[in-house]
Amino acid sequence: MASSIIVNTADAAELRLVHYLGDHDATSGFVQACESSIREGDASSLIRTVLSYPPAIQKVMTDKEEGSGAFSLLAALMDRLTNHEEVHEFTQVLVKMVEEAEGDVSTKVNLLCNLYNLRGGKDKSWILGRILNAYVQSSEEEAILNLLPERKSTIGDLLQGNNLERFLIGLQNEDKNVSFNDEKRQLFGIASELAGKLSQVCSGNEMEKEAATADSTRQRFLLKMLATYDEVSISYC
Repeated sequence: MASSIIVNTADAAELRLVHYLGDHDATSGFVQACESSIREGDASSLIRTVLSYPPAIQKVMTDKEEGSGAFSLLAALMDRLTNHEEVHEFTQVLVKMVEEAEGDVSTKVNLLCNLYNLRGGKDKSWILGRILNAYVQSSEEEAILNLLPERKSTIGDLLQGNNLERFLIGLQNEDKNVSFNDEKRQLFGIASELAGKLSQVCSGNEMEKEAATADSTRQRFLLKMLATYDEVSISYC
């Protein structure tokens, strides 16, 4: 039996997605395999086929007009799955494919934000960490400078005050049965790295005041990360 059912919609969104990702080549093995999964109502098989086809993600990375919408539809297909471990697996694979694809950091962040908005709980926290890490790994100075407080970007605002803590509190309210201590440690660590990267870029552009502020933010997140370790954890380090 299929692990989940694909609902047949009037506009055949899944078929349009598949033909878009397959460059409208109805004879390709990729398109035919996807169509077979759709006919059988097997969302798991459809997603797995797409994720095993790297050109699909590269296409959404390079298509500024339709790529984001196609990626969102692909991510939304995971809501059809009933196996939570499989959803987590597919989420990780999808994020890795975006990270490894060629493209600018803004495109990668936009796609990851689309996925973030469709997931919940620990997956949401983990995706946010990958969004922050996309900037850490980027060499695009202007994109990194957009994280400065005065530029009021969404990601930059997370580095200010207790905004990142408020985000984690929101996740805990969604699922009170899950401890987010590990996620807190991870996010604070990546936020510290990102603030350090921002400080370096500011220094390289002779923005010493901004660099000093960013370095202070780096130290603040580093202390927050260290505070997540209890005495037992420290004794095993």
